Amino acid sequence: MDWSDVTRRVVVEAAAPHPQDVVVVLGDDPALVAALAPRVARVEVRALSAAAAPFPPGTSVVVLHDHLRRLRPADQEALLLDLGRRLPARALLVVGDVMWSVPKKDVDEPEQFGDAIEHAPTVAVVERWARAAGFLPDVHRFGVGRAVCVALKG
Repeated sequence: MDWSDVTRRVVVEAAAPHPQDVVVVLGDDPALVAALAPRVARVEVRALSAAAAPFPPGTSVVVLHDHLRRLRPADQEALLLDLGRRLPARALLVVGDVMWSVPKKDVDEPEQFGDAIEHAPTVAVVERWARAAGFLPDVHRFGVGRAVCVALKG
């Protein structure tokens, strides 16, 4: 089973896309864009390095799949805080990635989660950063290492 694909499907469902939504996908994920595009008014894709650029008018959902863990922890936190400053109230942030339910040192065989997991955060850390950014997070776990954080901007 490809857990990245499973997580992607959950990310799309968690985004609860509506035909009038304007969605920004951070990071390169053509399969995610293909799954979202037929369901929404517009999908804009941007590299993580361009995440700070202004969002299109009417942006209601920002999605990040399998890219948070590729950033250093300080950059992960900074990204969530920046999104919290710039997204309007009631916007939705959906993050699907490797997020540990337990400290990484307690994870058996972490290599099964794929590449670039050195900086994978814990669920508790992502929840704390999301709250600090003004979001109301709700995390759905897939075992010890995969999770989707759905965070509504307060």
